[in-house]
Amino acid sequence: MSLAFAALRVSTGRSTGRRAVWIGAVALALSACAYEVGYRPDYLPPAAPTYVAQGKLLVVMPQEQREFVYKGRPSSATGDFTTLTVPMGTIIEDIAKHVFSECFAYGVEVVDALDGQSGYVLAVEGDLQDFAYSYSKVIDQGFDETAQPDTWITPEVDISFHVKAYNPAGVTVLDKMYDSGVMAGETYRVAKRPAETINETLHATLHGLMLQLAADMRPLLIGECELTDVANEG
Repeated sequence: MSLAFAALRVSTGRSTGRRAVWIGAVALALSACAYEVGYRPDYLPPAAPTYVAQGKLLVVMPQEQREFVYKGRPSSATGDFTTLTVPMGTIIEDIAKHVFSECFAYGVEVVDALDGQSGYVLAVEGDLQDFAYSYSKVIDQGFDETAQPDTWITPEVDISFHVKAYNPAGVTVLDKMYDSGVMAGETYRVAKRPAETINETLHATLHGLMLQLAADMRPLLIGECELTDVANEG
């Protein structure tokens, strides 16, 4: 798969003569229009937990959720002729385990249902509400109107979850929507793998949402198990 930039050159008639002006129209030229991405642990920063709970966390995630695969086009005009396939269930599960395993000394167990489960201090389940991605295009003419403009692409994702948490008695102790809003990744000028810029941004966004959930879980664990706060450097 290759990505190339093309620009349209137009002429304007002026009293001093004709001068070529680059007005910066960009086209994504792709040899293939379908991309697939997957879980990339190297895209994740350290989990940096703020506490360690002496207990086990249950993540309730039925098989159909774990096997869910997203396939769709970007919401932007840029790249709207491409499709992206994301094993969303696998990525969410793996990032959840990556983050929460640092917070729970007895680990994280992914289960299909809460019924019949025991030996945990808290259980969480989430429902993916929305996911969208886009390629935001910016054209920078700079100070020299005769020069070819630079074109920069910013990958963006927007994802939201409805999350519930339950104590060992099965009582709902958290019912909250987690919405990332539009999250921008690193802007780039040329990329041979534009889908991976979306994937990296998705990983960072999910990681941030999981850290928010981890912080919200801490007060729910008071009285359920021993808690040790962790001082993070930096």
